[in-house]
Amino acid sequence: MKMKDTHETQISAFVSKDVKYRLEKMVRSRGLKKGFVIERALDHHLRALQEIPEEYIIPATLVVTGKSFGRLLLQLKTAPKPTSRLRTLMKGGAVPEDGLH
Repeated sequence: MKMKDTHETQISAFVSKDVKYRLEKMVRSRGLKKGFVIERALDHHLRALQEIPEEYIIPATLVVTGKSFGRLLLQLKTAPKPTSRLRTLMKGGAVPEDGLH
């Protein structure tokens, strides 16, 4: 059985008003302490960074160049029409396994 660490220390960080608002709203609605939520979230994040290979970590914010953003917009505007197999799948129908590749 793991014993609780009784040696606590305080940390300080600046966060956006939106993050602070969402944290406060969540802790109020669930009856939790902010420190508990922050510690659990930070511990979860740090463990994930240790255990998951870096190439599988997707950043919360992606920064793209103007050129790559233009290419993205073009792809969105000229996206191909869905195939009949995709339409069947999206309606909950069965698709042969070879159709998934």
